Amino acid sequence: MPIQDNLHGALLISAIDFILSFVIIGGIGLILAMFPLLNKFSKQDTKKLPVAPRGKELTPADTSIVAQETLHPGLSDQQLVVLLTAAAAEMLGGPVRVEKFKPLTAKDLNWTAQGRSDLQSHRLK
Repeated sequence: MPIQDNLHGALLISAIDFILSFVIIGGIGLILAMFPLLNKFSKQDTKKLPVAPRGKELTPADTSIVAQETLHPGLSDQQLVVLLTAAAAEMLGGPVRVEKFKPLTAKDLNWTAQGRSDLQSHRLK
């Protein structure tokens, strides 16, 4: 039975479109709601990095494992902090103390990009 080309047909098509839009948007919402569940199931086990006990040093095998599991190729996080601290001390001409070290998260990077954008836009005036 074809839809007629009159007011009744136009109202029928509008009602069908209205209902289908809610069904499609609801389906997209369900798919998006399942993403956190998929992330839970696909998370890999995080490995703890080896830490040397007091008075002992890590063996070369241990340090190679540390270097492979960090973001900095060839350097452990501790080695990178020491390197950056030495560079800062040289640049500032005095002692530098690192009190806290943590990798940046995606949220931190967003704030950094926003701050950089604000600084650059204010200089263009």
